[in-house]
Amino acid sequence: MDWAVEKVLVIGGSGFLGANIVHDLVARAGVPLVSIRTFSDRTTHALDDLPGIDQRQGDVLDRESVAAACRDCTLVFHAAGSATFDPRRKRQQWLANVEGTRNVLAAVRASRTIRRLCYTSTVNVLGCPRPDGALGTEESCSPYASRPPLHSFESAEDALALADAVHAGTAGAGWWKRLGIGYFDSKLAAQELVNRAARKNGLDVVSVLPGTCFGRHGEHGDAAELMKGVMRNGIPAAPRGGLPLAHASDVARGHVLSAEKGRPGALYIISGRPEDNLRHADLMHVLADVIRLNEPEARIRDRFPTLPAWLVWLSAAAAEARSGLTGRPVTLSRQAARVSQYALFYSSALAEKELGYRPEKTFQQGVQEMYHSLRGGGRS
Repeated sequence: MDWAVEKVLVIGGSGFLGANIVHDLVARAGVPLVSIRTFSDRTTHALDDLPGIDQRQGDVLDRESVAAACRDCTLVFHAAGSATFDPRRKRQQWLANVEGTRNVLAAVRASRTIRRLCYTSTVNVLGCPRPDGALGTEESCSPYASRPPLHSFESAEDALALADAVHAGTAGAGWWKRLGIGYFDSKLAAQELVNRAARKNGLDVVSVLPGTCFGRHGEHGDAAELMKGVMRNGIPAAPRGGLPLAHASDVARGHVLSAEKGRPGALYIISGRPEDNLRHADLMHVLADVIRLNEPEARIRDRFPTLPAWLVWLSAAAAEARSGLTGRPVTLSRQAARVSQYALFYSSALAEKELGYRPEKTFQQGVQEMYHSLRGGGRS
């Protein structure tokens, strides 16, 4: 791939991961600023240091706007989506993640210039690694055979059936109530749309399955809210599970390598170093250590005992009830509480073998960068 002649579109380019992809395209791939276009639902300061980029504002649910953004491009990164665990937003989240992806696929298929689509999926379209604490892979973790089950669908056909019914308007009233963990279900259905486009339509698409990112431009989202909670000593304990953690710039680099070298139709886990698969209590300790390093006088909690599952669930139910009364965002939902019990650890070995991907930074470095962004040292 000759990056000097590519015309690149980054959908979601003003967001956390999207902005990191744009910066990697410029700094490491050498793509000229005038050859990059972004399409996002909101503007941020994340690209202020890259004047000359064609920044467009729009909604992925607007099919014509998506098609217009794709016009004349040769490569598309689709990094937009909703990652909330708020149960009240299941319907909107499904539409953003599934219908939005359908619109991107349609625009790419209709284009005469686009040669490849790089789709941002998530490790959460995979099943739960077994045994507990093991590193899951693209092949070893099926969302449909997972025990415990993390998704609402029995098969790819089941996920596609609901996606197509919602699109056609035949899913029935309250169809979103069928969903369990809204983020997991919507991203899995979107992934199946991508897989079908590759399999049946011959679309040249590669999917990236990122872990949980920390880093620059991450002032919003669940990772930032978690860090804010530790800053104000608002998180007294931790659930027993864990997450695959990564530096956002490494995950961005993995996207660019996937677009450049990935096999058509392939899925690649792009996460951090193996040792950065951490239990929630250890994750909290890292966040607290970084905060204390930067704020020596701050009295930051340094103990995060592990809570039993029933108590995490009860806390989540209470948080949802408070949110219903106040109208404020849900800080801990029962969806998130359920997921938090499992060690969702994954390996990027396939990406290392086929793409030459290597995490260059640690998760802790990403936390440090996010801290400075939250404290005003970086803007997004």
